[in-house]
Amino acid sequence: MKKENVLKWNSLNPCKISTDKNRVEMKANPNSDFICKYKEYIKDSATFMYTEKEGDFTIKAKFTANGKSTFDALFLMVRESKTRWIKLALELGVDDRYNAVSVITNSWSDDANGELIQSNNCWLRITRKNDFWGLHYSKNGKIWRFVRAFGLNLPNNVKVGFGIQAPKGNEWTGFVENITIENEAVKNLRDGN
Repeated sequence: MKKENVLKWNSLNPCKISTDKNRVEMKANPNSDFICKYKEYIKDSATFMYTEKEGDFTIKAKFTANGKSTFDALFLMVRESKTRWIKLALELGVDDRYNAVSVITNSWSDDANGELIQSNNCWLRITRKNDFWGLHYSKNGKIWRFVRAFGLNLPNNVKVGFGIQAPKGNEWTGFVENITIENEAVKNLRDGN
């Protein structure tokens, strides 16, 4: 399985970034977000580091968030355009606790909180198998918990990567580690293992 090197990726809405071996430190831009709120507005301003990918794949990484405001998040993303994308995030919720949050956007965003994460770090993973998608999180990068599975017809070639957002607040710092892309889907999108 081929694994991509994060240091060769492109950037949409750049922020301050520093790298050290397998770790990327990102500082969120203030008031940045990716969301298409139904019949109200589209925000396309969060930072997204990406590469282009064809066919089936699995992207995963470890995230450590030090958010300060509601909806501060680190995330994985798959993107066709500003109104067609998938985001799986470690996000600070309205109760000041982190959640595994999935946002599926096909013109408008379907935003769903998942399980509470008991700390400020976890692994996130997105898998593509044709036009069927599996989203998972893990505490240790080995045992995966199901977040969501769904169909979404995106082009064979999409932008794939990770990012940071600060929709309501100022700068904050997060860390992304051990980012990999493999050229195949996980076998069971429901249980993730």
